[in-house]
Amino acid sequence: MLRAVCSLVVVSTIALVWPSTTKAQSLLSARLNDVCALLNLKSMRYDTVFTAEFLQKVPPMQLTMVTQQLTKESGGCVSIRVVDSTSAYQCRAEAVTTNGYTIPVTMSIRSAPPHLIEGLFLKPPMRVGSTLESVIKDMKQLKGTTSISAINLSRKHVLAAHDSSTYLPIGSTFKLYVLGALAEQIRLGKRRWDDVIVLDTTTRSLPSGILQTWPHGSPLTLQTLATLMISQSDNTATDMLLHELHQDSVERMQQHMGHSNASLNTPFLTTRDVFLLKFTNGGIPAREYAGLRPADRRKFLDRLQEQTPLAAVRFVDTAVVPDRVEWFARTTDCIRAMEWLSACLERATVLDILAVNPGVDINPKQWTYAGYKGGSEPGVINMTYLLRHNSGDWYALSASWMNPTGNVDEATFAGFVQRAIQLLAP
Repeated sequence: MLRAVCSLVVVSTIALVWPSTTKAQSLLSARLNDVCALLNLKSMRYDTVFTAEFLQKVPPMQLTMVTQQLTKESGGCVSIRVVDSTSAYQCRAEAVTTNGYTIPVTMSIRSAPPHLIEGLFLKPPMRVGSTLESVIKDMKQLKGTTSISAINLSRKHVLAAHDSSTYLPIGSTFKLYVLGALAEQIRLGKRRWDDVIVLDTTTRSLPSGILQTWPHGSPLTLQTLATLMISQSDNTATDMLLHELHQDSVERMQQHMGHSNASLNTPFLTTRDVFLLKFTNGGIPAREYAGLRPADRRKFLDRLQEQTPLAAVRFVDTAVVPDRVEWFARTTDCIRAMEWLSACLERATVLDILAVNPGVDINPKQWTYAGYKGGSEPGVINMTYLLRHNSGDWYALSASWMNPTGNVDEATFAGFVQRAIQLLAP
């Protein structure tokens, strides 16, 4: 989720005889010039630059749209150079743009002539001389409310703090608290990771995820559900865990994991609750729910579940009271949740689950571990990271954006977060 740019991983053919270093650099440089032309939005015959397999997965129109979005702020390509050749036909490169940005590029070309591009990854632009302060400055230009917090957990040193006292909707990042409640019950001996529960299609949710399509009675371990909940943000897996663990235990777990005002999430909503509240009857249920006291909200949700089928959900691409009906937290709360998870007694399994999907592209030479959970809906996005630097220090970062009257540009926001991660440590 939230991939800021398109990427394609292909199985490369292994050359039996590698070309000379000079020839290899010449081959890579020639195709990098094509990438520079692509970033300049020049017309080209894509089938003379990219393999048919690449274009099948990333059609020319999609490729054009991605590069248009990528260069909207950065401007076109002025020059491009190889940073590191990982093989004779693969390299990392850097494009310099007209507006003072660099665009990191990872490229692989086919070993056989005419050496077409078979893999290309374009990372979000990064302003030359960029700092965390410049990232915050750029985030402040976004319409609505933004917040970012970053800390070196090992040294207890705050690296960035912008509107970190503001409670904002966090979307599916709330699933960190469900993971925490599960880890705690396993620690107490009430559950085991390999405990099996069965899928009840009468209480299934809607995508993201895959379990909403699985047959009734499918057996699933708690570890499988937790992994799907975090890595794919599977909503049915999440609701299954919420029902199994009991929602009130997750409500209590928030405070245990460092949430500074857990009452904001009382009652603790399931994903199905949110779909029925916001995306049925024109969002009227959400507006009614927002005006109720917590005790009355529980009764309202019970009636809504009884009277409104999931088939009544009609998604819209505009924000529906995100400032009043959602899961809320400060970015510092999200960091504390990650810190708690990194220190819990079920740490090994939890860290494995958090690392399945790293969100944006993370440089493994800089960061030896990346755990991630993010979430979004119309008008809302949050991205929260737990990171281990190659120095051994642990870091955490969380960023949120809410636009209650419009939408959010996920690609732009992911680019800001990726820049911030690159700048957390040397």
